[in-house]
Amino acid sequence: MKQKQEKLETKMKWMLLSTMIPMTILIIVLLVFFWHYTNEYNQLSNNLAVSSEYNANYRNSNNDMSFKDEVDMDIYYVTIGRKGKDGLPTEQVDKAISTVESLKKTTSKKESLRSLKYLTNYLENLKKRMNQLLEIKNYQERQEFVANNTEILTTLFEKEMQNYIYQEATELVQIESQLAGNVRLTIITMCAAILVATAILLRRSFRLTYSITKPISEILHNIKKVGKGEYKTINVVSADSVEIQELDAGTRKMAGRIEGLLENVRKEQEVQHMTELQLIQAQVNPHFLYNTLDTIVWLVEGGMQQDAVDMITSLSVFFRTSLSKGKDIIPLSEEKRHTLSYLEIQQSRYRDIMEFEINIPPELDEVMVPKLTLQPLAENALYHGIKNKRGKGKILIEGFNLGDDMMLRVTDNGQGMTPERLYEVQEAIRTGERAGFGLAAVSERIVLYYGPGYGLKISSTEGEGTVMEVYMAKKINLDNNSR
Repeated sequence: MKQKQEKLETKMKWMLLSTMIPMTILIIVLLVFFWHYTNEYNQLSNNLAVSSEYNANYRNSNNDMSFKDEVDMDIYYVTIGRKGKDGLPTEQVDKAISTVESLKKTTSKKESLRSLKYLTNYLENLKKRMNQLLEIKNYQERQEFVANNTEILTTLFEKEMQNYIYQEATELVQIESQLAGNVRLTIITMCAAILVATAILLRRSFRLTYSITKPISEILHNIKKVGKGEYKTINVVSADSVEIQELDAGTRKMAGRIEGLLENVRKEQEVQHMTELQLIQAQVNPHFLYNTLDTIVWLVEGGMQQDAVDMITSLSVFFRTSLSKGKDIIPLSEEKRHTLSYLEIQQSRYRDIMEFEINIPPELDEVMVPKLTLQPLAENALYHGIKNKRGKGKILIEGFNLGDDMMLRVTDNGQGMTPERLYEVQEAIRTGERAGFGLAAVSERIVLYYGPGYGLKISSTEGEGTVMEVYMAKKINLDNNSR
């Protein structure tokens, strides 16, 4: 099943929104309930504060007269004639009526509304009775009227106000209890919601982080492989985000291009290097040619015509095998003949100090080998081994069948090398430096044709001689020769 891919930005937005939106809705709902109860609490508190101004129990605590005391006193002064009509507490009663009407707007409890209705009736009747009081002229009748009407109404007003306050206070206590419970519920719910949201957010964050870090780690691992040159082992990274998929595709594409470029560079370097080695190997030492021609002239002048003919024949074979019709890969038999002609020429010059022997099994004659593999080793054995030794020395060339591989060995019992010089030559062969006559070139060509594990090995003991071994496969990689 194909994995659904999304952009990282979209995934992160969805993760946050899917967590925060439910939590925000829950918070809004809780805040609405909290605001509702808070509003009711404020209204009840305001009702109690307003209504307490008309209650003697609350007013006396502030050493001030209550509504009842003030109204009764003003009516009394009017009754005894101390004040006229303008002395009636009409303004206070109107204000009380307005206050009661305002309380009705903020009161919701049924019993409290009933009390406010009674309070309105009491105040309206009080207002009427005050107007009726002015129509009574007799002092005694006024006193009786006040006692039986206005004072009773103010008393009823005060008691009903106390009842209203009680009802509102009771309601306020309930609201306080509900509000406290809701506050606790809100806190608990908020904490639970935060914990749940945090857990969900953490879980999704971990999953998102893992979905990012895991493929990126795999991509990093692939990049490390590219750095090590392991282009074939790069695996496709599975990810559910577009950016990482594009990064992986770009990395693998980059690795492919790098591999192709490096392969092209490697092939070009091999071609260039092989050309350089072939040129080096193809160079004929001019001193060898001059000395050979001088030797031929000396033989002719000395009347040794047959020896001169033999040397000319050997020189002809030497140059013919050197050219090899432009081929760089020749049968081992030709390479053996080329080396033999070289040693025969040199033996004519150094017959007093050099002898040689070639023992290569016939079954190896048709094995194809790079041209100029043995001759440089024989030349090195002569000039750096035999010539530096006092007395006569010998060069032994052998071949060994190793199954799919073979080994050619050139041994001389010449001067040999000091450990320091041997180390220099071995390092030169390993690094490709030209520290020995033809040795590095021979080894490099063998490695280029046959690959790692093949090449030239050299060992030597000072005063005893040197052994050079060339390891090759019987089947050569002709792709290099085709170039």
